[in-house]
Amino acid sequence: MDSPATAAAAHGGLVDDELAGAGLRADEVLDLSVNVNPYGPCPSVQRAIAEAAIDRYPDPSASRARRALGEFLFAKSDRIALGNGAVDLLWLLARACLRPSDRVMTVEPTFSEMARAARQVGAVLLAHRTSARDDFALDLGTLDAHLEDARPRLLYLCSPSNPAGAYVPLRDIEELAHRHPDTLFVCDVSFLSLSARYTADERRSDRLVWVCSLTKDHALPGLRVGYALAPAHIAARLEAERPPWSVNALAQAAAMAVTTSDARRFVDESRACLLHDRAYLEAALAACGCDLRVHPSDTVYCLVDLGPARAATELRRRLLVGHRVLVRDASSFGLPHHVRVAARPRRDVDRLITALNRELHT
Repeated sequence: MDSPATAAAAHGGLVDDELAGAGLRADEVLDLSVNVNPYGPCPSVQRAIAEAAIDRYPDPSASRARRALGEFLFAKSDRIALGNGAVDLLWLLARACLRPSDRVMTVEPTFSEMARAARQVGAVLLAHRTSARDDFALDLGTLDAHLEDARPRLLYLCSPSNPAGAYVPLRDIEELAHRHPDTLFVCDVSFLSLSARYTADERRSDRLVWVCSLTKDHALPGLRVGYALAPAHIAARLEAERPPWSVNALAQAAAMAVTTSDARRFVDESRACLLHDRAYLEAALAACGCDLRVHPSDTVYCLVDLGPARAATELRRRLLVGHRVLVRDASSFGLPHHVRVAARPRRDVDRLITALNRELHT
């Protein structure tokens, strides 16, 4: 079993055992370590969840939810697979599409669960690392050459990237996927709809698997629901791999509700607010001084270089214990001197900056 420290390091978010060990309550901690919409949940999505039937089994194939998402994404429902969050879908992909000794390439730094899932099935992991010097921008020409040389069975990347928030045009990713037909491209777009690059009518190639969490936009991380938009034969494999009823009735209701015009309007309004909040956050962090470097981001979080003399793990601990403010330690991304911070309303950012100033100027 993971220790509280290990569990906290693997992902952002509040961990009960860690809070108990520090004598803290969850309701007194400002959590800037997770990228969840602070303006949510969307009221109409909440109502749909509250009205979901829990006195009978949910549809094991989630057919109505898959149809609603298919219409929303201009795709047939046989290309949609639902999961217990985006993480569940990544693990399903590994089990359904990988064999021992298959090569899996991840564009790093990135969300760790695709690599963990691939390792669990015995795949060989390859990393294509972007550089802090270039603000973690992905050079697709360099990646193209690496793919040509390594010929992995699967490539995983995020747009916008996590933790850096760097956007790669989806059309460019599609073109690269067509150049490498023997590699299954898995593109995680969980933070696209809350980014400055979001385009509502952007069509997506059926050569790729697009994975998205449905809980960030509407502040429902405890519910756990995500989708994959994939070639029909891949979606069928995911459905075959998924145990029955793993997407519960509340999650299916939420998946349908997020496709409505009311919910889409809510996300549009949240995006505008959060991008304004992120600009304020970036300016406030830059004004702290102390040699902080804020990497530019296209979405609603930013990655902060603390400098070589400061350890992210220690700063995270001091902010949590001393100020009841939680940031994301980026050590698990291979960045021991970086933290990731989510955009929040101004009052929350001011609380963070006050805590940072006390810690960094002592």
